[in-house]
Amino acid sequence: MSVELPETQILAEQMTDKILEKKIKSYDTTDTAKLQKIGFMNKKLKDYARLVGCKVKEITYRGNVIRIQMNKKMNLVLCPDYGAKILYHKNKETLPKKHHLKVEFTDGTYLTIRQTGMGLVYSATDQEVEDLYVIKRDFSDTPSPVGEHDFTFERFSELLDVKGQNIKAAIVGKTAVVVGLSNAAFQEIIYKAGIHPKRNTSTFTDDEKHELYDSMKQVLNERICSGGKDNWLNLYGEPGRHTPVMGPNMKDKDCPACGAGIEKIAHGGGQVYFCPRCQR
Repeated sequence: MSVELPETQILAEQMTDKILEKKIKSYDTTDTAKLQKIGFMNKKLKDYARLVGCKVKEITYRGNVIRIQMNKKMNLVLCPDYGAKILYHKNKETLPKKHHLKVEFTDGTYLTIRQTGMGLVYSATDQEVEDLYVIKRDFSDTPSPVGEHDFTFERFSELLDVKGQNIKAAIVGKTAVVVGLSNAAFQEIIYKAGIHPKRNTSTFTDDEKHELYDSMKQVLNERICSGGKDNWLNLYGEPGRHTPVMGPNMKDKDCPACGAGIEKIAHGGGQVYFCPRCQR
């Protein structure tokens, strides 16, 4: 289950509320070999010892990435991307049985992270942060569709015209014109905009671009206001309240707008659900 921009924002805001100015007392890593091998955790586990004694000074986020900045020029970079459980614990009695990284603060509270899919849990100095792929990817010139005033319709339209590619590639992945979205948001956005998943952006009318832009804003803001997706847990272990209007949850169901049977295709490295009547 992917973690996208809305959930990343929620996590970062909750962390700011709960762990800002806290000092790290100790850490523990378990079951890390696989993640280390593919670069999702530091190759040297002793790198996490550099966090001990550091105080959390600022928490920033962009796209799918959360950067926990500390004093002593240290950072903990989290990128839940394709799934992770990032949880805050008031005491040790509530700690989960499994984690990849556990951080204990001097006040007896904890932060635990366990990746359930591709992602990153990385200890890095200020200098090392700049070389991390996810930082270069998400803290970039590519605009964020939420939270940035310069993400106007005009800019979005211009980027779509320059790229001239399949709509999924324009919303998700390396050539996307925005950061922080994956297949879940994509399916919902294009359904609300009435756009077929195999359309090329070069064929869009101005009205269709407006529908796409407005749908993107609406879907993402609804998810943030609803506390995230309903199959995702926030920092306190609470599920979100947003149920997608299009996606795997619509399997074997009819379109709520027109009554047509929802179809599924393999597209862009994943499964895409859509309405063959509403989406053209």
